[in-house]
Amino acid sequence: MSAYKVIVTDHNIRPEGLSLLEEDGIDLQILQAFSPHDILVDASRDVDGILARAATITADVLTSPRLKVVSRHGVSYENVDLDVCNQLGIAVTISSDANAQAVSEHAFALLMAASRDLRAAQDIVQANTWDRDGVSAYELHRKTLGIVGLGRIGSRLAKQATGFDMKILVHDPYASADAIATTGGTRVSLQDLLTRSDYVSLHTPLTDETRGIIGAPELALMKPTAFIANTARGELIDEGALYRALVNKQIAGAGLEVFHDEPPPADHPLLGLDNVICTPHVAGQTAEALVRTSIAAAKNIRSIFRGEELDILVNREVLSDRTRIAWRS
Repeated sequence: MSAYKVIVTDHNIRPEGLSLLEEDGIDLQILQAFSPHDILVDASRDVDGILARAATITADVLTSPRLKVVSRHGVSYENVDLDVCNQLGIAVTISSDANAQAVSEHAFALLMAASRDLRAAQDIVQANTWDRDGVSAYELHRKTLGIVGLGRIGSRLAKQATGFDMKILVHDPYASADAIATTGGTRVSLQDLLTRSDYVSLHTPLTDETRGIIGAPELALMKPTAFIANTARGELIDEGALYRALVNKQIAGAGLEVFHDEPPPADHPLLGLDNVICTPHVAGQTAEALVRTSIAAAKNIRSIFRGEELDILVNREVLSDRTRIAWRS
């Protein structure tokens, strides 16, 4: 009988990571993605670890007295009840920068697609009208890119922008001076960034501080020729305010990878605008990133079972709690 049992909440997690757990003799129970919540609750009653992708890990999923770790297949953890994990001494981990390159490339792709009006260009070809004057395109070359949140993804986006000789502005109160200097960027206030940027890309985590960080007053500061991209979390932007800004041509366009509600309703007003390009929260889903993320999430589980302290441990306060994990000194 295996020493440890791990439930994998989504069947579509790549096998490269799962095989690492199997090599350690860990017993895996793999559920179908988006299984009914009661199936997840029942399956988690006697597990030592949970590898979670899309599933929501609520208190009723955290009842196993043996549970040591919830390892997120990704970099966010809003779908995990962190308070309960803290109370019980359960470690919560994320997959570090496994998908950072993929997301940064996607953000840049959204900015380029919006700037070059690729949605309109494709519609013209498919309609066979060949209206070459119906496309309004702008170059990124030597324009100003404003990055809100200079973490793993934002810093990679800055490097990509240098290939277009773009000027980089950064708003991130937690970024060090050295981190900003490495990108060649300049630290500015959010208001200054919005006023001066031709392109704005959001890469900040969703917190009480950042929720609704882009609303009507912020959008009013932007240039009428400016574009905004969001590959972080939908709640960073007031969607009603963004819709009005786009309809009234306060800004030129938007690239949206995330929404308040996912999937958004079919009649969501932003989906019908010609100056918006949307993708279904797939920025981190390149073939390469999915393998890296699977491996990272699995390695985190192995490390927790071995009592190893991790840099990407979300709730470091559990290090002082040895009721579930035999942390090494």
